[in-house]
Amino acid sequence: MTPPPRVIGLTPTPQGTLTRTAEPLVLGLGAITVVLSLAAEASRLADVVSNHTAVLAAFVLAIVVGEQFRVLMPSGRVAAPVSTASAIALAVLAAVQGHRVFDVPAGIVTVVVAVSLGLGSLLRWALRRRIEWYVVATRTIGVGVTATLVRAVPLDGAGAWAWQLDAQRPAWLVAVVMMGAAAAGLYVDLLLTGLVRAQRRALPVASTLREELGEAQALTLGLLAAGPLVAFLAPVIGLAALPLGLLPMVLTYFAVRRHTANRATYRQTIETLSRLTEVAGYTPTGHASRVAGRSVSIGRAMGLHAAAVQDLEYAALLHDLGQVGLRSPIPDGATVLVAPDDQRRIASEGARIVRRTEVLDRVADLMERQTTPFRHVREWGEKVPLESRIIKVSNAFDDFSHGRGDAYSIEAALERIHLGLGYEYDPEVVEALIRSVGATPPR
Repeated sequence: MTPPPRVIGLTPTPQGTLTRTAEPLVLGLGAITVVLSLAAEASRLADVVSNHTAVLAAFVLAIVVGEQFRVLMPSGRVAAPVSTASAIALAVLAAVQGHRVFDVPAGIVTVVVAVSLGLGSLLRWALRRRIEWYVVATRTIGVGVTATLVRAVPLDGAGAWAWQLDAQRPAWLVAVVMMGAAAAGLYVDLLLTGLVRAQRRALPVASTLREELGEAQALTLGLLAAGPLVAFLAPVIGLAALPLGLLPMVLTYFAVRRHTANRATYRQTIETLSRLTEVAGYTPTGHASRVAGRSVSIGRAMGLHAAAVQDLEYAALLHDLGQVGLRSPIPDGATVLVAPDDQRRIASEGARIVRRTEVLDRVADLMERQTTPFRHVREWGEKVPLESRIIKVSNAFDDFSHGRGDAYSIEAALERIHLGLGYEYDPEVVEALIRSVGATPPR
């Protein structure tokens, strides 16, 4: 007698201890950094503020204002290039025309930056914008690393910041050291941000960090130059170096924001196109969006890089587009229930439509291969893109579950998928699907 199928219990997706505690850990490190910096330099704080009031006020203002001009990157990462560049410039600053030499300890620089970022975040809150305190923590820690390397690490008898006062030092060497210190701080910031985002999205740390580093490279290179540029201009033109040195980052901010807006508009256009089958009554409402969301979640969990995830999302949104050529709709739009030849015809028709745009050939290729059974890969060595295999599993899951998220529907869908495991569906993709829905596999 065949035993009844085991009920699938919904459980949290297993993650490493470090990933589960990433955000509290980062917030704690940020608080410890500020407390230790303040404790170490409390006796000098009043003197530093009185001796460098104008310089500190200018940089605090730049950081606070810069925090209001954040940009949301396509991956969801929050960037604030103007305030970050201002903080780095303060960390490496030495001489300012018309003012005393900026011989400020690294601890006080860290505290000033933390206070400035906090004020900027509170101003955002007053303007009814969301505060992400972990972002304040990661930037504070990153600038603290840069300030420590430049101001506290003795190099040839003095900190690297003092090299700017020595005419005998080659300018290129000073610039390299400053940029190296800035890079160290920025990559610490990226690392900590990646850990928090991996926790929030329940994704592998390695793939999240790869996405962080890939997306942030161009912006990071700009930030590496902006801070030292302000420090090199300050001995010549005083505090006017701050707006002039930050001008490239202001332009970068607008460029990144325009790119992000264009990409969002492009995705909205594709999403609107994907709804043609829903409007025409061929597929259930929300089916394409659900398949796309599930596909992106699986793709990220399997370590796809950002460009591949983007193509995967577009292909998943448009995967049923070929149904518009059908004479009569498929019941519930469930292509998983029709004959294999019909599945291939629908996929090919959708790919043909997309290829006519002449800009989404890669997406069309993924759509065309989405119906290929996994046994073609296993038995015949056929090259089927991982993205296509992901769409096949995600589509089947939504078709079998009828778009519902209750435990019974998830159980039924996974049971049906497991009947074709290794034949129709890639076992690794199915395993990633199980993790993404937080279920234990059927036996």
